[in-house]
Amino acid sequence: MPHSLAALALSMVSALGAAPTPSPPAASPPAVRYEPAGSERAEQARRLLKESGSLRTKIRLPRAVEVVARDCDGRSAPWDARESRITVCYSLVDRLESTLTGISETEEADARAIGRRVEAALTAFFHHELGHALGTLEGLPDAEDQADRLAALTLATDRPEQAVAAAEARHLLAAGHAGLGHLAGEEESATFACLLYGADPARNAAIAKGGWVPAERAPSCAAEYQQAKSAAGPLIVKGP
Repeated sequence: MPHSLAALALSMVSALGAAPTPSPPAASPPAVRYEPAGSERAEQARRLLKESGSLRTKIRLPRAVEVVARDCDGRSAPWDARESRITVCYSLVDRLESTLTGISETEEADARAIGRRVEAALTAFFHHELGHALGTLEGLPDAEDQADRLAALTLATDRPEQAVAAAEARHLLAAGHAGLGHLAGEEESATFACLLYGADPARNAAIAKGGWVPAERAPSCAAEYQQAKSAAGPLIVKGP
């Protein structure tokens, strides 16, 4: 299994057993709360986040989890296992929008493309934190690469229509930009893109065509996705 996929599988198997049985899923997906903003800029970010629908999910977790969007600086970890809470700071939303707008304007992309990229980046970030929550609530050791792989699995299951845009947004941010959470890293971006491409190579062909996953790796992505999905076992539960 390439690119640390074996480590993910082993960690899941050792934590959950050879035939893992997940905890009963929560009665509903995570509840989302948008707190008031303290400035006009933060209010713009709050509206953008809420209107994008990026925090919507039908993925069920083994325990109730709250998702809170608030006016904060984002220095603390967005996933708080002790409080069972995912926090999304309006400052992060603002940085994502301004960074992707700047990148897109150099490409002379139109407003629609910019909006699509921002929404996809927010969705990718949320699913990364959902991956942290899902793993730790099932007793797995918390790790960034594990959260990233679970993020690709949950996004492919929950928001398949966002797969191509999410891979593109991660690719654009891969070089590293300050204050953008866990969306940077070229190797991490390539793995995320590979799993999303592998989930549906026909529908997500633009991921390979765009070069967001290395050409030599693309043929193995379907197998990588199936291996990751098998390793996760019944962790990924989608509600009605």
